[in-house]
Amino acid sequence: MILLDINKVYTAINADKRVQELVKTAPLNIIERMQVKHFESKQFMLHQGETYQHTYLLVKGQVKVFLNSPSGKQVVLDVYDAGMFLGEQEAIINRPYCASIINISPITVLVIRNQDFVEWSQKDHRFANRLINNLSEQIYHLTNRMERYSMYSAMQQIGLFLLHCDDKKTPITRERISYEVDTSYRNINRVLKRLADINVIKIERSIIKITDHQTLQQIIETED
Repeated sequence: MILLDINKVYTAINADKRVQELVKTAPLNIIERMQVKHFESKQFMLHQGETYQHTYLLVKGQVKVFLNSPSGKQVVLDVYDAGMFLGEQEAIINRPYCASIINISPITVLVIRNQDFVEWSQKDHRFANRLINNLSEQIYHLTNRMERYSMYSAMQQIGLFLLHCDDKKTPITRERISYEVDTSYRNINRVLKRLADINVIKIERSIIKITDHQTLQQIIETED
């Protein structure tokens, strides 16, 4: 049984290059205590303000990191892909979760006890350096996102995200937009309808495509 479990752990580690790099120099005794778990969409949930005994390493799929206000408004902070830790900051400083997390696709995670994660970061200096780099990237990305939320209108936020996805050749859907802008789903639909009515975008089978880049750029630059 122990051999079967460790084989599952190594299979999960080798499934993604970023995960491989992170775990490359992890102490063997910590790897042996890791567990692999799979969750269907929206079945993995960690709640803001709650304390958990494990840190998670995302091996496959995506999770949404968000805040809930007392009024019920939800603000998305980020969407994580494979190779990202969940709860690493809270494990290191021993605090409740500062945000909520839910999986927006089926996911596979490596489950690591908090005390093992802290020990790993203390003993594996290569890993500690990568962890600092990852946390710095998260802070940088979050700062840029907060700038968009506080300084740009919903139209500008949506327009910038459309251009970003188009540049990266990433399929664009309403759901993806809802993770990246600070506005309601109803307002997203209103903005997309306005852009479609003036032939800036085209929506086919829920996929959004830009048809007039120049006009979209002008709207972003002049929108108040």
